[in-house]
Amino acid sequence: MGNVILYIAISLDGFIARRDDDISWLTAFDDKDEDYGYAAFYASLGAVILGGKTYRQVLGFGTWPYPGKTTYVVTTQPLQNPPDANIKTFAGDVADLVAQIRQTTDQDIWLVGGGQLVTAFADQHLIDEYIITIIPLILGDGIPLFQGAVSEERLQLTGSQSYANGLMQLRYRRPA
Repeated sequence: MGNVILYIAISLDGFIARRDDDISWLTAFDDKDEDYGYAAFYASLGAVILGGKTYRQVLGFGTWPYPGKTTYVVTTQPLQNPPDANIKTFAGDVADLVAQIRQTTDQDIWLVGGGQLVTAFADQHLIDEYIITIIPLILGDGIPLFQGAVSEERLQLTGSQSYANGLMQLRYRRPA
């Protein structure tokens, strides 16, 4: 059974985007010689989950960034001209979505975001592993990783990696 993994970057003060959804600040830390473990992570995936707002933002990137992966967009709105045949919509309890995906793949499931969806997953203790890359930048304001009340959950540190450009990647798991 695949794990639900939150693989995401945040500012040092815990934001995933500026208030206007701008994530351009992340590109200042791009490194053509370092993929931060992304290729191996992506290869381990059987499915991708993102919220409707994040989906619409990703469409603005140009090329669909999740080729070959079944992608579930959690939304009540219809998707206009999805760029890939593997894109499906889901409206309902996210625990039901995870159960549905686990019936179709034994590979890991990437919870992309955004903040409201991450909070819904965290509140139901559905995230098995957190891979959080901290960007050495204080935004001062923005969209927080967790939005609203989240049920308390103790995590175990399973690894950390620092990079020459100041990024720090932390890995946590829910205890078994």
